[in-house]
Parts: sequence; C-alpha cells; structure tokens
Amino acid sequence: MIDLWRTSAVLDLVAGPESRGNYNAWYRAAHQDALQLADLTVGEVRALQKRLVRANGGSAIGRYQIIDDTLDGLVARMGLTGNERFTPALQDRMAMRLARDAGLEDWIEGRLSDERFAANLARVWAGLPADHRGRSFYAGIQGNRAAIRWRTLVASLRGIRADTTGNQ
Repeated sequence: MIDLWRTSAVLDLVAGPESRGNYNAWYRAAHQDALQLADLTVGEVRALQKRLVRANGGSAIGRYQIIDDTLDGLVARMGLTGNERFTPALQDRMAMRLARDAGLEDWIEGRLSDERFAANLARVWAGLPADHRGRSFYAGIQGNRAAIRWRTLVASLRGIRADTTGNQ
C-alpha cells in the first residue's frame, strides 16, 4: 500500500525545483498564473505544449514540468481520453505514476536506497541533481540544470522516509 503522506512529501520535493510548486507553470514561466491550466483539458494542454515548443523551445508544463512526450505516455498508460481537466489532482496523479516508476514504493519500504531513488527521480525530473556532482541528468539540454544540491535531495528523502512525527 502506498504511503500517501510520504508520497505527497516526495512530490513537494520534486515540485520545488521544477516549478516552485506552481500548478500553472510552464517552460520558462514558473510564476505564470494568467492561464489556469485546470481550465484546460489534457488535449488542450497538449496543443499548448506544441505552441510552447515553437515559441520557447520547450514543452514542460504544470507543477511537475511534464514534457510533451511524457504527457503522451501518461495519457496512454493512465487510459485518459484527453477530455479530462488538467487539474492539480490530475497533475498529482501523473507525478505519482512517474515517482512510482522511479521506485517510490521500493524506496518507502526500504528496498531502495535514498541515493538510488534520488538518482532515479533525477532521470525523470531535470531540476534534480543526478549524483554527488550536482548536475542534472539533462544538463546542457534546453538549459536544464539541477536547482538543488545532491546532499539536500538525499537528506530530504532520508528525512521523509524516516519521519516518525505522525505526519503519515
């Protein structure tokens, strides 16, 4: 069974360097709020991503900066029609799917180290460092760079998993 408190804490950790936690962010506009993405369907978001690529060179969108190819894959894997609203709840579900792909459940259960899980997350989210050198796995691609330090990422994960304050 998935630990919702820890999952939420991991998603918050990812969202900070990706979008500063903004569900309406898009590539090169982390603070954007003129357009509420929850008012758009997934299909409309996909069309917006195409326009963003032409205008800005990147398609990352939402709190978790999901790129167009990743969104296409999630739509198929999650059985979405494209008519669903791109709400915060749907963005969270998508990010949870990606975090699970990175080993979230094994990490929560202690079968995956904090360092390995951090490296796996960095293969999904460019704002996270890939290892102790502190560089993004996607460094040099469309200006991607890690926005937090490796030690901070690993220590945060360790703290989330070890939490015994009853936040779970």
